[in-house]
Amino acid sequence: MSDGTAEVRQRIRALLVDLFGNDRLVGNVSDTESLRQGGMSSTALVSLLVAMEDAFGFEWDEDVRPEALRSIASLADHVVSLR
Repeated sequence: MSDGTAEVRQRIRALLVDLFGNDRLVGNVSDTESLRQGGMSSTALVSLLVAMEDAFGFEWDEDVRPEALRSIASLADHVVSLR
């Protein structure tokens, strides 16, 4: 994992805390675990995606692959791939 990816993962975790507080999901879900299986609702995921657009300065493409939205790691990899 590159330093850039690690930094993006940390920022995504910080966004999760800002949005939802330091609840079980934020504290216990690993970077590679499915956010949905970790307990994130689709509404919460949409909130995170919007917050990520603001934080990282991009817009999600309509044709983004679902795998990119699976976990903190896959979200971070997607952000890094846009740079």
